[in-house]
Amino acid sequence: MSNRISISESEWQVMKIIWNDPPQTLQEILEKLKHTDWSKTTIQTYIARLVKKGALSTKRQGKGYLYYPAISESECQLAESQNFLRRVYDGSLSSMVSGFVKSKSLSREELDALKALIEEQEEK
Repeated sequence: MSNRISISESEWQVMKIIWNDPPQTLQEILEKLKHTDWSKTTIQTYIARLVKKGALSTKRQGKGYLYYPAISESECQLAESQNFLRRVYDGSLSSMVSGFVKSKSLSREELDALKALIEEQEEK
C-alpha cells in the first residue's frame, strides 16, 4: 500500500469486516454494517472507493462480486501510521512518543512495553 493512500474512518469499518472474514459479498457487508444506518448506496460507494484505491480486489460470483482485501491490515496500519506521523509530527517518531509520554496518557504496562521494545532494538 502506498503511503499516499488514505482510508477514511468509514472505509476502515468496511475493511475491518473484510479483513475479519474474507471474502465477503455485498449482502454480507451490508448485514454487518446495518448498525451504522448507512444506506446501501453509501456502503457501495465506500467499497468502490476502496477498490479504486487498491485496498480491495473483486472476483465475479454469479450476479455479484466477492470482495477480498488487496492489502493486509498490518500494511494498512503501518501506512496510516506513517501518514499520521508525517502530517502531525513532521515525521519525528521521537516527538510523537515524547508527546504521549509527557501527556501521561500511557499506562504502566504500555511504558514497560515501550522500554522492552527499545531494549530489543538496541540489542540488534
